[in-house]
Amino acid sequence: MTLGITPGDRTAEKPVNGHGVAQLNGVRLRIETPTPDVLGSVLGMLVPACSVAPPDAVTQWTLKVEERSPEVEDRGGLFDGRLVLELPYGGRRLAVVGVDDGVLRVAACYRPGATPVLMEVDSRQQVTRLVVASGDVVGLRWADYLGRVFFASRLLASGWRMLHASAVAVDGVALVFLAGRHGGKSTLAHRAVRELGARFLADDLVLIGPDRTVVGWPTRVAVPAELVGDIDGWRRERTVVSGVRRDRFLFTPAQHRAALGIAYSPPVPLDAVVIVDGDAAAGEGVRADAGMLHRAVVRAAHVPQQLLYVSDPLGLMGGARLADQVAGAGQLEGLMSGVPAAVLRVAVEQLRSAPVWRALQDVIPGTGRGR
Repeated sequence: MTLGITPGDRTAEKPVNGHGVAQLNGVRLRIETPTPDVLGSVLGMLVPACSVAPPDAVTQWTLKVEERSPEVEDRGGLFDGRLVLELPYGGRRLAVVGVDDGVLRVAACYRPGATPVLMEVDSRQQVTRLVVASGDVVGLRWADYLGRVFFASRLLASGWRMLHASAVAVDGVALVFLAGRHGGKSTLAHRAVRELGARFLADDLVLIGPDRTVVGWPTRVAVPAELVGDIDGWRRERTVVSGVRRDRFLFTPAQHRAALGIAYSPPVPLDAVVIVDGDAAAGEGVRADAGMLHRAVVRAAHVPQQLLYVSDPLGLMGGARLADQVAGAGQLEGLMSGVPAAVLRVAVEQLRSAPVWRALQDVIPGTGRGR
Protein backbone atom coordinates (compact mmCIF):
# COMPACT_ATOMS: atom_id res chain seq x y z
CA MET A 1 0.00 0.00 0.00
CA THR A 2 1.30 3.44 -0.91
CA LEU A 3 0.21 6.29 1.35
CA GLY A 4 2.09 9.06 -0.42
CA ILE A 5 3.76 9.96 2.90
CA THR A 6 7.37 11.12 2.95
CA PRO A 7 9.97 9.73 5.37
CA GLY A 8 9.83 11.45 8.73
CA ASP A 9 6.05 11.88 8.80
CA ARG A 10 4.44 10.72 12.02
CA THR A 11 3.18 7.26 11.05
CA ALA A 12 3.80 5.49 14.33
CA GLU A 13 1.85 2.42 13.24
CA LYS A 14 1.16 1.19 9.72
CA PRO A 15 -2.54 0.66 8.90
CA VAL A 16 -3.66 -2.94 8.60
CA ASN A 17 -5.66 -3.99 5.53
CA GLY A 18 -8.43 -1.40 5.09
CA HIS A 19 -8.48 -0.29 8.72
CA GLY A 20 -6.56 2.53 10.39
CA VAL A 21 -6.76 5.19 13.10
CA ALA A 22 -5.88 8.85 12.55
CA GLN A 23 -5.26 11.14 15.51
CA LEU A 24 -4.72 14.85 16.19
CA ASN A 25 -4.61 16.75 19.48
CA GLY A 26 -5.87 13.77 21.47
CA VAL A 27 -8.84 13.08 19.17
CA ARG A 28 -8.94 9.83 17.18
CA LEU A 29 -10.94 8.63 14.19
CA ARG A 30 -11.21 4.97 13.14
CA ILE A 31 -11.37 4.56 9.37
CA GLU A 32 -12.64 1.33 7.84
CA THR A 33 -12.55 0.94 4.07
CA PRO A 34 -13.06 -1.87 1.54
CA THR A 35 -9.41 -1.93 0.43
CA PRO A 36 -6.00 -0.66 1.54
CA ASP A 37 -5.95 1.63 -1.49
CA VAL A 38 -9.05 3.50 -0.31
CA LEU A 39 -7.59 3.78 3.18
CA GLY A 40 -4.33 5.04 1.70
CA SER A 41 -6.23 7.73 -0.20
CA VAL A 42 -7.93 9.00 2.97
CA LEU A 43 -4.75 8.93 5.05
CA GLY A 44 -2.85 10.50 2.18
CA MET A 45 -5.03 13.57 2.70
CA LEU A 46 -5.03 13.62 6.53
CA VAL A 47 -1.38 12.73 7.26
CA PRO A 48 0.84 14.40 8.41
CA ALA A 49 -1.58 17.03 9.73
CA CYS A 50 -2.75 13.99 11.67
CA SER A 51 -0.61 11.05 12.70
CA VAL A 52 -1.46 7.34 12.55
CA ALA A 53 -2.31 5.70 15.89
CA PRO A 54 -2.12 1.99 16.77
CA PRO A 55 -5.09 0.10 15.27
CA ASP A 56 -6.45 -0.82 18.71
CA ALA A 57 -6.45 2.79 20.00
CA VAL A 58 -9.62 4.10 21.64
CA THR A 59 -11.49 6.34 19.18
CA GLN A 60 -14.31 8.89 19.39
CA TRP A 61 -15.91 8.07 16.02
CA THR A 62 -15.75 5.58 13.15
CA LEU A 63 -15.95 6.31 9.43
CA LYS A 64 -16.93 3.22 7.43
CA VAL A 65 -16.65 3.35 3.65
CA GLU A 66 -18.81 0.77 1.86
CA GLU A 67 -18.86 0.07 -1.87
CA ARG A 68 -22.41 -0.91 -2.82
CA SER A 69 -25.44 0.70 -4.42
CA PRO A 70 -26.26 3.87 -2.43
CA GLU A 71 -30.00 3.26 -3.02
CA VAL A 72 -30.93 6.90 -3.47
CA GLU A 73 -33.35 8.20 -6.05
CA ASP A 74 -32.16 9.50 -9.40
CA ARG A 75 -30.09 12.65 -9.21
CA GLY A 76 -32.56 14.72 -11.24
CA GLY A 77 -35.00 15.17 -8.35
CA LEU A 78 -32.70 14.45 -5.46
CA PHE A 79 -32.56 18.01 -4.13
CA ASP A 80 -36.14 19.06 -4.87
CA GLY A 81 -38.28 19.95 -1.84
CA ARG A 82 -35.71 18.82 0.73
CA LEU A 83 -33.47 20.45 3.29
CA VAL A 84 -30.33 21.10 1.25
CA LEU A 85 -26.90 22.32 2.30
CA GLU A 86 -24.69 23.65 -0.48
CA LEU A 87 -21.02 23.80 0.46
CA PRO A 88 -18.54 26.35 -0.87
CA TYR A 89 -16.21 25.28 -3.67
CA GLY A 90 -17.29 23.11 -6.56
CA GLY A 91 -21.05 22.89 -6.08
CA ARG A 92 -21.04 20.14 -3.43
CA ARG A 93 -24.60 19.53 -2.19
CA LEU A 94 -26.09 17.48 0.63
CA ALA A 95 -29.78 16.66 1.17
CA VAL A 96 -31.41 15.09 4.21
CA VAL A 97 -33.44 12.17 2.83
CA GLY A 98 -34.69 10.62 6.04
CA VAL A 99 -34.28 9.56 9.65
CA ASP A 100 -34.79 5.83 10.23
CA ASP A 101 -34.55 4.36 13.73
CA GLY A 102 -32.32 7.20 14.89
CA VAL A 103 -30.05 7.05 11.84
CA LEU A 104 -29.76 10.24 9.80
CA ARG A 105 -29.62 9.57 6.05
CA VAL A 106 -28.02 12.19 3.81
CA ALA A 107 -27.58 12.00 0.05
CA ALA A 108 -24.75 14.01 -1.47
CA CYS A 109 -23.24 14.92 -4.84
CA TYR A 110 -19.58 15.88 -4.86
CA ARG A 111 -20.01 18.06 -7.93
CA PRO A 112 -22.80 18.80 -10.42
CA GLY A 113 -23.71 15.68 -12.39
CA ALA A 114 -21.82 13.31 -10.11
CA THR A 115 -23.31 10.02 -8.95
CA PRO A 116 -24.98 10.51 -5.54
CA VAL A 117 -23.55 8.87 -2.44
CA LEU A 118 -25.34 8.05 0.79
CA MET A 119 -24.20 8.95 4.30
CA GLU A 120 -25.79 7.12 7.23
CA VAL A 121 -25.05 8.77 10.57
CA ASP A 122 -25.66 6.69 13.71
CA SER A 123 -24.89 8.98 16.64
CA ARG A 124 -25.68 6.30 19.21
CA GLN A 125 -23.07 3.96 17.76
CA GLN A 126 -20.78 6.91 16.85
CA VAL A 127 -20.48 5.64 13.29
CA THR A 128 -20.86 7.29 9.89
CA ARG A 129 -21.25 4.99 6.90
CA LEU A 130 -20.34 6.39 3.49
CA VAL A 131 -22.03 4.26 0.84
CA VAL A 132 -20.47 4.66 -2.61
CA ALA A 133 -21.18 2.81 -5.85
CA SER A 134 -18.39 0.43 -6.82
CA GLY A 135 -15.81 2.22 -8.95
CA ASP A 136 -17.09 5.73 -8.10
CA VAL A 137 -13.75 7.49 -7.65
CA VAL A 138 -15.37 10.93 -7.33
CA GLY A 139 -17.80 9.71 -4.65
CA LEU A 140 -14.92 8.33 -2.59
CA ARG A 141 -13.61 11.87 -2.19
CA TRP A 142 -16.37 12.43 0.36
CA ALA A 143 -14.30 10.23 2.70
CA ASP A 144 -11.51 12.84 2.63
CA TYR A 145 -14.07 15.55 3.37
CA LEU A 146 -15.62 13.65 6.29
CA GLY A 147 -12.21 12.97 7.83
CA ARG A 148 -11.29 16.64 7.71
CA VAL A 149 -14.68 17.64 9.12
CA PHE A 150 -14.21 15.26 12.06
CA PHE A 151 -10.94 16.83 13.18
CA ALA A 152 -11.53 20.48 12.24
CA SER A 153 -14.95 20.71 13.90
CA ARG A 154 -13.54 19.47 17.19
CA LEU A 155 -10.44 21.65 17.13
CA LEU A 156 -12.44 24.75 16.24
CA ALA A 157 -14.75 24.12 19.19
CA SER A 158 -11.85 23.78 21.63
CA GLY A 159 -9.98 27.04 21.23
CA TRP A 160 -8.20 26.63 17.89
CA ARG A 161 -8.39 29.23 15.10
CA MET A 162 -8.27 28.84 11.34
CA LEU A 163 -6.29 31.37 9.33
CA HIS A 164 -5.98 32.04 5.61
CA ALA A 165 -2.21 31.64 5.48
CA SER A 166 0.62 29.52 4.19
CA ALA A 167 3.29 27.96 6.38
CA VAL A 168 6.47 25.91 6.35
CA ALA A 169 8.59 24.30 9.03
CA VAL A 170 12.21 25.47 9.28
CA ASP A 171 14.36 23.52 11.74
CA GLY A 172 11.25 22.10 13.42
CA VAL A 173 9.34 25.36 13.98
CA ALA A 174 6.71 27.12 11.89
CA LEU A 175 7.19 30.16 9.69
CA VAL A 176 3.75 31.53 8.77
CA PHE A 177 3.05 33.83 5.83
CA LEU A 178 0.07 36.22 5.97
CA ALA A 179 -1.15 38.09 2.89
CA GLY A 180 -4.34 39.12 1.17
CA ARG A 181 -6.07 37.01 -1.45
CA HIS A 182 -3.67 36.29 -4.31
CA GLY A 183 -1.02 38.06 -2.22
CA GLY A 184 1.85 35.59 -2.69
CA LYS A 185 1.42 33.14 0.23
CA SER A 186 1.80 30.05 -1.97
CA THR A 187 4.82 31.48 -3.76
CA LEU A 188 6.67 32.16 -0.51
CA ALA A 189 5.84 28.75 0.96
CA HIS A 190 7.14 26.94 -2.10
CA ARG A 191 10.21 29.13 -2.38
CA ALA A 192 10.98 28.38 1.27
CA VAL A 193 10.83 24.64 0.58
CA ARG A 194 13.17 24.97 -2.40
CA GLU A 195 15.55 27.64 -1.08
CA LEU A 196 15.57 27.22 2.71
CA GLY A 197 15.22 23.45 2.86
CA ALA A 198 11.91 23.89 4.69
CA ARG A 199 9.25 21.22 5.08
CA PHE A 200 5.83 22.08 3.72
CA LEU A 201 2.87 22.73 6.02
CA ALA A 202 0.21 24.50 3.90
CA ASP A 203 -0.26 27.04 1.16
CA ASP A 204 -3.80 28.18 1.98
CA LEU A 205 -5.11 27.30 5.46
CA VAL A 206 -3.50 26.71 8.84
CA LEU A 207 -4.96 25.88 12.24
CA ILE A 208 -3.30 27.41 15.30
CA GLY A 209 -3.95 26.04 18.76
CA PRO A 210 -4.10 27.80 22.12
CA ASP A 211 -0.54 26.59 22.76
CA ARG A 212 0.53 28.00 19.34
CA THR A 213 0.87 24.64 17.65
CA VAL A 214 0.59 25.14 13.88
CA VAL A 215 -1.19 22.51 11.79
CA GLY A 216 -1.04 22.76 8.01
CA TRP A 217 -4.61 22.02 7.01
CA PRO A 218 -4.89 19.66 4.01
CA THR A 219 -6.35 21.38 0.95
CA ARG A 220 -5.66 21.48 -2.76
CA VAL A 221 -2.11 22.80 -3.33
CA ALA A 222 -1.42 25.46 -5.98
CA VAL A 223 2.22 25.69 -7.10
CA PRO A 224 3.33 28.61 -9.32
CA ALA A 225 4.51 27.13 -12.62
CA GLU A 226 7.52 29.45 -12.66
CA LEU A 227 8.90 27.61 -9.64
CA VAL A 228 8.72 24.11 -11.12
CA GLY A 229 8.93 24.54 -14.90
CA ASP A 230 6.95 22.35 -17.29
CA ILE A 231 5.78 19.04 -15.84
CA ASP A 232 3.50 16.69 -17.72
CA GLY A 233 0.41 14.85 -16.52
CA TRP A 234 -0.85 17.28 -13.88
CA ARG A 235 -3.69 19.78 -13.83
CA ARG A 236 -2.64 23.29 -14.83
CA GLU A 237 -4.63 26.52 -14.34
CA ARG A 238 -3.92 29.76 -16.19
CA THR A 239 -5.82 32.90 -15.09
CA VAL A 240 -5.44 36.67 -14.88
CA VAL A 241 -6.17 38.28 -11.50
CA SER A 242 -6.14 42.08 -11.16
CA GLY A 243 -4.07 42.31 -14.31
CA VAL A 244 -1.46 39.82 -13.07
CA ARG A 245 -1.04 36.54 -14.94
CA ARG A 246 -1.23 33.44 -12.76
CA ASP A 247 0.01 30.09 -14.03
CA ARG A 248 -0.26 27.29 -11.48
CA PHE A 249 -0.22 23.53 -11.15
CA LEU A 250 -2.94 22.12 -8.88
CA PHE A 251 -2.38 19.03 -6.73
CA THR A 252 -3.90 17.10 -3.89
CA PRO A 253 -1.41 16.82 -1.00
CA ALA A 254 -0.53 13.24 -2.00
CA GLN A 255 -0.02 14.30 -5.64
CA HIS A 256 2.11 17.23 -4.47
CA ARG A 257 4.42 14.89 -2.59
CA ALA A 258 4.58 12.39 -5.44
CA ALA A 259 5.02 14.84 -8.33
CA LEU A 260 7.59 17.15 -6.76
CA GLY A 261 9.09 15.07 -3.97
CA ILE A 262 7.96 17.60 -1.36
CA ALA A 263 8.61 16.74 2.29
CA TYR A 264 5.65 17.58 4.54
CA SER A 265 5.83 18.54 8.20
CA PRO A 266 3.68 17.35 11.09
CA PRO A 267 2.33 20.02 13.48
CA VAL A 268 5.09 22.20 14.94
CA PRO A 269 5.33 25.22 17.30
CA LEU A 270 4.85 28.71 15.88
CA ASP A 271 8.16 30.58 15.63
CA ALA A 272 7.76 33.61 13.34
CA VAL A 273 5.35 35.45 11.03
CA VAL A 274 5.88 37.26 7.73
CA ILE A 275 3.23 39.77 6.62
CA VAL A 276 3.36 40.40 2.87
CA ASP A 277 2.81 43.96 1.67
CA GLY A 278 2.37 43.26 -2.02
CA ASP A 279 1.57 46.85 -2.94
CA ALA A 280 5.09 48.00 -2.20
CA ALA A 281 8.08 47.70 -4.46
CA ALA A 282 10.87 48.44 -1.99
CA GLY A 283 12.09 44.86 -1.62
CA GLU A 284 12.76 45.17 2.10
CA GLY A 285 11.79 43.54 5.36
CA VAL A 286 10.98 45.60 8.43
CA ARG A 287 9.92 44.59 11.90
CA ALA A 288 6.13 44.49 12.41
CA ASP A 289 4.78 46.10 15.56
CA ALA A 290 2.00 44.56 17.65
CA GLY A 291 -0.71 46.57 15.90
CA MET A 292 0.42 45.52 12.42
CA LEU A 293 0.53 41.88 13.44
CA HIS A 294 -2.89 41.93 15.10
CA ARG A 295 -4.53 43.57 12.08
CA ALA A 296 -2.98 41.00 9.77
CA VAL A 297 -4.21 38.15 11.99
CA VAL A 298 -7.74 39.58 12.07
CA ARG A 299 -7.79 39.72 8.26
CA ALA A 300 -6.44 36.19 7.99
CA ALA A 301 -9.07 34.88 10.42
CA HIS A 302 -11.93 36.13 8.24
CA VAL A 303 -12.61 32.80 6.51
CA PRO A 304 -16.41 32.26 6.60
CA GLN A 305 -16.53 29.98 3.55
CA GLN A 306 -13.63 27.85 4.71
CA LEU A 307 -15.12 27.49 8.19
CA LEU A 308 -18.45 26.36 6.75
CA TYR A 309 -16.67 23.83 4.58
CA VAL A 310 -14.77 22.20 7.47
CA SER A 311 -17.59 22.53 10.01
CA ASP A 312 -20.17 19.86 10.78
CA PRO A 313 -23.53 21.68 10.44
CA LEU A 314 -25.49 18.45 9.82
CA GLY A 315 -23.69 16.45 12.51
CA LEU A 316 -22.29 14.05 9.91
CA MET A 317 -19.26 13.20 12.09
CA GLY A 318 -20.69 13.99 15.50
CA GLY A 319 -18.96 17.36 15.61
CA ALA A 320 -19.90 20.42 17.62
CA ARG A 321 -22.68 22.63 16.30
CA LEU A 322 -21.63 25.78 14.49
CA ALA A 323 -22.76 27.92 17.43
CA ASP A 324 -20.63 25.83 19.78
CA GLN A 325 -17.65 26.12 17.47
CA VAL A 326 -17.97 29.91 17.44
CA ALA A 327 -18.32 29.96 21.22
CA GLY A 328 -15.25 27.77 21.63
CA ALA A 329 -13.02 29.63 19.19
CA GLY A 330 -9.84 31.03 20.70
CA GLN A 331 -9.35 34.77 21.02
CA LEU A 332 -7.50 36.57 18.26
CA GLU A 333 -6.12 39.10 20.72
CA GLY A 334 -2.82 37.66 21.81
CA LEU A 335 -2.92 34.70 19.39
CA MET A 336 0.50 35.69 18.06
CA SER A 337 1.56 38.41 20.47
CA GLY A 338 5.28 38.38 21.21
CA VAL A 339 6.07 36.25 18.16
CA PRO A 340 8.81 37.71 15.91
CA ALA A 341 7.06 39.27 12.91
CA ALA A 342 8.23 41.09 9.81
CA VAL A 343 6.56 43.03 7.02
CA LEU A 344 7.94 41.99 3.61
CA ARG A 345 7.55 44.90 1.21
CA VAL A 346 7.76 43.40 -2.26
CA ALA A 347 5.37 43.81 -5.21
CA VAL A 348 3.39 40.61 -5.76
CA GLU A 349 4.59 40.19 -9.34
CA GLN A 350 8.21 40.26 -8.08
CA LEU A 351 7.82 37.66 -5.34
CA ARG A 352 8.88 34.76 -7.57
CA SER A 353 12.42 36.08 -7.99
CA ALA A 354 13.04 38.91 -5.50
CA PRO A 355 15.76 38.32 -2.84
CA VAL A 356 13.12 37.93 -0.16
CA TRP A 357 15.18 35.95 2.36
CA ARG A 358 17.99 38.48 2.37
CA ALA A 359 15.37 41.18 2.95
CA LEU A 360 14.06 39.26 5.97
CA GLN A 361 17.24 37.90 7.53
CA ASP A 362 17.77 40.74 10.02
CA VAL A 363 14.22 40.29 11.38
CA ILE A 364 13.67 36.53 10.92
CA PRO A 365 17.12 34.92 11.43
CA GLY A 366 16.18 31.49 10.06
CA THR A 367 15.71 32.93 6.59
CA GLY A 368 19.31 34.09 6.17
CA ARG A 369 20.41 30.91 4.38
CA GLY A 370 18.31 31.65 1.25
CA ARG A 371 18.31 34.23 -1.48
